[in-house]
Amino acid sequence: MNEIRAGAILNYINLGLRIGVPLVLTPYILEVLGPAEYGLYMLASTLLVRLYLSDLGRTTSTKYLSEYRARGDAGGEARFLGMLTVLYSAAGALLLGLGLGVYPFLGEIFPKFTAGELSTYRVLYLMTLVNAAIMFPARSLAGIADSRQRYAVPGLIAVGASVVNAVGTWLVLQWGWRSVGLVAFNIGTGVLALVLNMIYCFAGLRAQLNLRGGWDGALCRSLFAFSWWMLLNQLINMLNAGTGNYLVAVTLGADAAAVYTCGLQIYANYFLLGGCLAQLFLPRVVGLVVRGASPAVQTEAMARLGRVQLLILLPVAVVLLFYGQQFFELWVGHKLGEQARLSWLIAVALVVPQTFSLVQALGWQISQARNALRQRVAITAFNSALFIVVSYFVCLWWGIAAQAIWAAISITIQLLMLNLIHYRGLGLSPRRFYARTFAGWYIWGPALALCAWGIAELIPGYGWLSLVARCSLFAGVYMLLLRNRTKVGL
Repeated sequence: MNEIRAGAILNYINLGLRIGVPLVLTPYILEVLGPAEYGLYMLASTLLVRLYLSDLGRTTSTKYLSEYRARGDAGGEARFLGMLTVLYSAAGALLLGLGLGVYPFLGEIFPKFTAGELSTYRVLYLMTLVNAAIMFPARSLAGIADSRQRYAVPGLIAVGASVVNAVGTWLVLQWGWRSVGLVAFNIGTGVLALVLNMIYCFAGLRAQLNLRGGWDGALCRSLFAFSWWMLLNQLINMLNAGTGNYLVAVTLGADAAAVYTCGLQIYANYFLLGGCLAQLFLPRVVGLVVRGASPAVQTEAMARLGRVQLLILLPVAVVLLFYGQQFFELWVGHKLGEQARLSWLIAVALVVPQTFSLVQALGWQISQARNALRQRVAITAFNSALFIVVSYFVCLWWGIAAQAIWAAISITIQLLMLNLIHYRGLGLSPRRFYARTFAGWYIWGPALALCAWGIAELIPGYGWLSLVARCSLFAGVYMLLLRNRTKVGL
């Protein structure tokens, strides 16, 4: 089977597990831990997930190794891996030092936490910090398989880790280890998966790592510059709308953070769904750039993937809009009560504008391949600074619902700035991209919404059976539409 096809299938299987398992287990976790400790656990888990999603070292190694592969330079690849290991080990030590510097001030950062909540969070914070420092250099070597477009074995490892993590989460709660045990097990599973990936890269793919190949000053400067802008971009993104639960925790406390985090969890899963395909295409995009493909060709590649992304994302967004409130009330309403509706509103406010960003995910890969991160970082830095400052006062004065609306506005502002400044600066055509990507959807998008509303009216009830029936019927209608997508202009 084609490696990209196999990688895509395994990615979606793993994604299904990573989305489905937490959805099933969250009511149980919330029941065992209670809203306050669940909020603390999700704060630590959010940081852990964001660190994994950032894939800073992995993305950097994939980009540079893809260039070496395109030029057929095996010796340069080995020297690069040696230099990368040294640099990212130093970066991991720096990250640990910075995190330990913040540790004494956690009480001032989260003044709404009780003494018991703060004590628990201090333990969770240290665990995630040490894990991040250790994993920082190790994850950079995981880009070896990506650069060679070998996705099947890493995909199987990821699926296996997700299954183990699901079973382990249930067992940890059964044994009474609570939030600290959950985070410890999640970290352990992630480390094991990474070790297996490294064994595959060096034993299976015969990758070489040369620590005595000399220090290439030009390469080091190029690598440092690229990594620096990548790091800034990832840190800024971690401070943006995806981590609004920290601002809620600071201003409103752990219980409010639990409400916001439930909505954020659905948004994070949606974000994972949108990025599942794009990450497989970085080596190909690097190849396009190395071969001198024109901006018009790159725009067309963005649009082709964007149409596939839209076919996946739009029906999910429609289901969330029309059946999401029912889902949240059934999912976490037993603990959150009427606040479950607020969690749904948070998810909707974040998902709708993010859809327009996720369909152009390949633009991010093009920016990396063309070493054009500086302008993008400047845009996201401005937007994130604005988001954080305004969010503090929005949470303080108007509460969680207003914060969700402001987060949606922030996502929209960043998207507009990227399209008007960054992509045009690269010679890409946002107008052509949107025209090609959304062709036909101006009609079929509203039609899908009308269909979802009609199904909700057709099938009565407000339990799980009703929800499953509505979603199943909508999925059936959508599959028929996809089957005839050429006839209907999709």
